[in-house]
Amino acid sequence: MEISNKKVWIIMSKDRKVVGKGTPRNRELILVSDIKDKKRLLTYSSKGMAESGFKNSFFSQWRLKQQNGYTAEDMEAVEVELLIKTIN
Repeated sequence: MEISNKKVWIIMSKDRKVVGKGTPRNRELILVSDIKDKKRLLTYSSKGMAESGFKNSFFSQWRLKQQNGYTAEDMEAVEVELLIKTIN
C-alpha cells in the first residue's frame, strides 16, 4: 500500500557523487555510493529552501572544502520523488 508519494528537493553535488545527509544541526556530505551510511537524507519542500540550505547555512566554505573538496558552487538543489509504501 502506498503511504506517500511526493516531490521534494535534496542537495547534491553537480557531479552527483555526494548528497546532503544528517540532521538540520549536523549536516554532512556523504558519497552516494556509500550504501552503509544510515544517516537520513536532508529533504526540503521547495527549491529555494534547498538552495538556502547550502548557499547560506548548509556549510561554511571551509567545512565544505574539508568534506570531499566541494564548495557551494559545486552544489545544487535537485528535485526527487519520495515514495513511501508498505512491504507485504
